[in-house]
Amino acid sequence: MRLGLLPLSIVVLGALAVTPPALAQFDANLVPKYTIWDIKFGEPISQVPPAEIAKIACGTNGGPPSTPLKDFSEFETCPAEASGLHEVYFTNDDEADYIAKALETEYRVMQGGNSIYAHPVVFSVLIDAEGMARGIRVVTDERAADRERRVAMTLSRNLKSRYGRWAQACENLPPTDGQLPVGKIFVHEICTADSPEGDARMRLEATYFRKKGQTSINLETQQINKNYFQSATRLEVLQKPYEPDTRPVR
Repeated sequence: MRLGLLPLSIVVLGALAVTPPALAQFDANLVPKYTIWDIKFGEPISQVPPAEIAKIACGTNGGPPSTPLKDFSEFETCPAEASGLHEVYFTNDDEADYIAKALETEYRVMQGGNSIYAHPVVFSVLIDAEGMARGIRVVTDERAADRERRVAMTLSRNLKSRYGRWAQACENLPPTDGQLPVGKIFVHEICTADSPEGDARMRLEATYFRKKGQTSINLETQQINKNYFQSATRLEVLQKPYEPDTRPVR
């Protein structure tokens, strides 16, 4: 079943399965002061306040961090992508995370330093050769627990709303190369949009399926194969003339 045909009840029930129950305990003061949304395109990456960042490293196309960096000034250490941009991974200052745990706050504001709408994610900023921020990359964290990975693709709904003023064109892709539904559900949706000002372009991809060779049951042991599925959301927003990367979600 494709995303456009997916009953809202399935998505909502799936999201509720991992959403912390005590939303009333949410404390806005625990939200990090600086996040991926504070990146300003066309401005020097050196303007990011170092005190608000916990970890910096070379990015891996939305995957785990690679070579550690002392600060953003070392961005050229990271190999340039085909676009010429350097991907630099970072995490928010995680002090709020420790405070939340100390107070036993049930609403998860942070997840190891990075989360959006309670989904564990990987943040990256894309930097040009002159040290200017030209884009952002947000990918759901494939290292998350099984139940969180299962609903990772639902993050795309929150991000669609965040970019609601952008005229979005969405396409539901059919299964290819041995891809199979998870149960009866298959999702592979790609949305693109230009900013209202026309100076930036967004690409949002959501996936939920089994890759070629992934099966729910191990044919030798007859045991259930855990984590044998892909569920992910990938967002890229770049300042023109740069274009979002079309490499598949990890």
